[in-house]
Amino acid sequence: MLITAPSLPAFEQGVRMTRKHGTYVLVGIPPGEFPTPLFAVVANCITIRGSFVGTRRDMAEALAFAADGKVKADIKLQPLSAINKIFERLEHGDVLSRVVLDFSGS
Repeated sequence: MLITAPSLPAFEQGVRMTRKHGTYVLVGIPPGEFPTPLFAVVANCITIRGSFVGTRRDMAEALAFAADGKVKADIKLQPLSAINKIFERLEHGDVLSRVVLDFSGS
């Protein structure tokens, strides 16, 4: 998970969206304190990395890694009709990455 927006809501949402054994990367510093949900971080073996040094050019270069295919997200596209099976898989821990619902067939 890469968070480039220097806003507390973005930081908080990002840590909740980071998968087990995932790495949460923060670029920039929002004003105020960032309360880290320690139980979720420890229980899910999340790594938190960050940098407050950098420019918009640095951010553009980091995003270019993803655009060049050097950063890959393991995403499984599933039709909305599979929602019940997806929830069953989530309950049993059988989702190893991300499941994205495809609404185009609806």
